[in-house]
Amino acid sequence: MVSITTGGEREDALASGGLKWARFVVVGLVLAAIAAAIWFGLPDKLSLNELRTQRGLLAAFVHAHPWRSLSLYFLLYAAIVTFSIPGALVMTLSGGLLFGTLEGGAAAVGAVSLGSVLMYLGAHTAVGDSLRLWLRGRSAVMQRLEAEVSRHPFTNTLTLRLIPAAPIFLVNLAAGFVRMPLLPYALATVIGVIPSTFLYAWVGEGLDNLFATIEPDSLMSVIRTELALPVLGLLCLAAVPLALRWWTGRRVAQSHAVQ
Repeated sequence: MVSITTGGEREDALASGGLKWARFVVVGLVLAAIAAAIWFGLPDKLSLNELRTQRGLLAAFVHAHPWRSLSLYFLLYAAIVTFSIPGALVMTLSGGLLFGTLEGGAAAVGAVSLGSVLMYLGAHTAVGDSLRLWLRGRSAVMQRLEAEVSRHPFTNTLTLRLIPAAPIFLVNLAAGFVRMPLLPYALATVIGVIPSTFLYAWVGEGLDNLFATIEPDSLMSVIRTELALPVLGLLCLAAVPLALRWWTGRRVAQSHAVQ
């Protein structure tokens, strides 16, 4: 039996093949960027000790070039989130230290949101699709997770974003792997990162006082101690979307029962 392939079908096949190769190129560029960041020691530079050492030079550059420095901060932070390079907390603290709570916090929210969306899109590459299908075929948990996410994409993402301890890169990858819709994911990300980001930027604005009074080795533990109560409040806030969803579901179930 002879199969006949039309010109349109050939074009579609070529386009599909080209898209697959483009996806692999994107993955290669991402891996190359991560390797370059590690090679040049970027993770080691994203530390409180390095910030303490370089804060004078950084502050002088910000004073001399306010808009350029803010733009560079935004782009660097977005790249760090996109490529899952450790140091997001230090970047947010740096934003508060160099630009103040409002300006630094707003720039950090924008950078985290942009980087999260870019990483989410990266999880839709050929590698991400293959991994998602492989996991779904071997894990009933993955299948249930996909079903739950498809029903409540916004509230699930918002809850995770409101939890300060939830790693940014894991949430981004999980959202991409389970095929969460882009719009609710992006909106929930922007809203969800606002409280913790502005909280850390506020702490960062007062880092100069901590640098002057606290030993370098104890600095992070002191910051975490000061943030204990606010973080507990954020955890309670993270439960609000789930509570609202439970209450709404219960009301709907009761209305159906009455009918």
